[in-house]
Amino acid sequence: MKILPINFIETNKTRNNTNNSQTNKLELINSTPQVKVPSNLSQVYFTGIIPRANRLAKSDYLISSYIAEIGKARRFHGDRAVVDLSMGNPDLTPPEKAKKVLQEKVNDLWSHRYNSPKGEGTLFHTVSAWMKKRFNVEINPRTEVMATSGSSDAVDHIFTAYANHGDKILVPNPGYSLYDDLITRHDLVKVPFNLDAKKGYLPDFSTMPDDAKILILNYPHNPTGSFAPKETFEAAVKWAKETQTLIIHDMDNSEITHSGIKPPSIMQVDGAKEVAYQVHTMSKAQSMPGFRVAFTVSDSENIANLLDAKYLSGGSVYVPVQHAAAAALKDEEGYIDKVNKIYRNRKNTAINWLNKLGSDAKPTDGTYYLWTKIPPEFTSDEFFKYVLHKAHVAFTPGDVFGSNGEGYVRIVMSADENVINKCFERIEKAGIRFDTPKSQLPQHIQDEIRQMAEGTYSIEPKSDRDFRQYISSLKTLREELLQRFASKDTKFQRLIPQENVELPWNILKNGQSVYVQNIQEAKPLFAEITDITPFSNKAEYKKLASEIKRQWLKKDYPQADILPPYKSLTFYPDAHYFTLRTDDGRLQALANVEIQNDGVVWGRSLNTAPWNQGKNGEIRGCGKAIIARMVSFCLETGNKVLKFATDKPENIRLYKSIGMIEDGTRNFGGTIHTVLKFDEEGMKTFLNKYQINLSF
Repeated sequence: MKILPINFIETNKTRNNTNNSQTNKLELINSTPQVKVPSNLSQVYFTGIIPRANRLAKSDYLISSYIAEIGKARRFHGDRAVVDLSMGNPDLTPPEKAKKVLQEKVNDLWSHRYNSPKGEGTLFHTVSAWMKKRFNVEINPRTEVMATSGSSDAVDHIFTAYANHGDKILVPNPGYSLYDDLITRHDLVKVPFNLDAKKGYLPDFSTMPDDAKILILNYPHNPTGSFAPKETFEAAVKWAKETQTLIIHDMDNSEITHSGIKPPSIMQVDGAKEVAYQVHTMSKAQSMPGFRVAFTVSDSENIANLLDAKYLSGGSVYVPVQHAAAAALKDEEGYIDKVNKIYRNRKNTAINWLNKLGSDAKPTDGTYYLWTKIPPEFTSDEFFKYVLHKAHVAFTPGDVFGSNGEGYVRIVMSADENVINKCFERIEKAGIRFDTPKSQLPQHIQDEIRQMAEGTYSIEPKSDRDFRQYISSLKTLREELLQRFASKDTKFQRLIPQENVELPWNILKNGQSVYVQNIQEAKPLFAEITDITPFSNKAEYKKLASEIKRQWLKKDYPQADILPPYKSLTFYPDAHYFTLRTDDGRLQALANVEIQNDGVVWGRSLNTAPWNQGKNGEIRGCGKAIIARMVSFCLETGNKVLKFATDKPENIRLYKSIGMIEDGTRNFGGTIHTVLKFDEEGMKTFLNKYQINLSF
């Protein structure tokens, strides 16, 4: 069979949609010598450019633009420096019962089969009982409830089920901006309806057009935290029936309440099921955003329509996740009360600070949001960027929520009280107040704010500054160690940083922070790695011995493997040690390197803390962090090989998983150990993979 060259032809459609850069590419393509293709073969038309859908150009992507600015701030100031109080992403862990049920169902073989897009009976019956208990509303578990992959998935499929191209969708202003993106995705028309602070951010149905297909309500309200009384829902149902408009009541914050007032449901209104869906998510009050599970209730005909829409896209909520959601909804452990107390205390802390800094912010009945006015003469975007770059705290600019959000920022209680206090201390220290007009700030600050707003504000990224400073510190360390090792064996020269060494930017530096993972609490932690150089001050070894005695040896850990040198608190002054500690001061891992008779750097005595060992270990990633520092140390000192020896299968698996290769065996004390090694290329490859864990 002959393979014929195919002529690349520019089509009229492409020509009409190309810009200058595209035309240049096409001219290049058309310069290819043309070859006649037999008529019995189809010609393939390649333009090299596939125009994207028009709908993508209609989205303003306001969310992505402010998230990108937060990313920029992390690069400039350090990811550890920036605290994100902008995203509704709970920092609390899900209910213990939900996690336990999830694990149990994952081990059930039947859980992994294709399942119904509508959902599981266990969740339906739990929802029915919860709606009765919470709102005194009867919901038929068989016909009037459906599971969805989060509340946005529910809204998405409701649009599919009811809205045709060009239909009008009424959305609150201010309101959750994801509605706008879903409207764009379906080629619908957004029609905002104004919510006025003076009227409690409640809708006025007398001002709404009567030709819309769908009305979105969202109470408790994001971003303002306002509640709607039952009378608002009665008016909404009456209006919807008169205008034949469908209502989506997105009630994602229904259970986060602070004043003892429980928000009502639209389903408490007679006849609401006929014209309304009510959507609940487990993301907020149950702290389960990553589970992607929600449910919606309505009458049987509406649920059947929604299911038909779901069939168009396929997919379903994973069965173990639905069972975990059911367990969380039952709330047998009183989780909701605990969470509300936490959020209430956080809000009170933030409000006290805001008032101190000139804001008139007041408590709201619910949600974990605070909605506060910004200083005079600022736009929301300007103030968001000002606080972000000068105090390294991220709020949400109000204009993300619509034109009526201009002049405000949203603050999310997604950090504990200690962190919230530190955030506002930074804001105060930066001289930022909520009652100071922009024109009263020093001129250089006004200039910076203008640059921030224009996108021209720039400083050297934190990682670059750190790297440059570290290279300088290695020169100082080199001089110190040369003097310290002057009377020592020449082999110790292998432990001294090389002069003018060219290092990759992603080395793990002495004194740098890394991310490790608290498995039990399902959250990331910061840990700092530090070195103890050979022949250091004896106080360094005494301090380390005291930590091991107090933390690792204080009580018996029957499953833990603590190496003999650490049990006897023995340290070798001719070795270079590496320690890893989390912010709470706990020693999480420890190891050393030494130069052996073969002139090669060997890693020795790698030990993680006893609470990190075994299948139920608390914190993961500590061993890899220590190895990443060992590898970086080898590159700093010009050593092109790093070796380990172990007789433990689990260690062999770990070392191989990070790229080490076997290098024979070695006899230690009559026991044969497997030797594994990194060469220089392997070390750099490992650091490339590890760099995602670096923190600046």
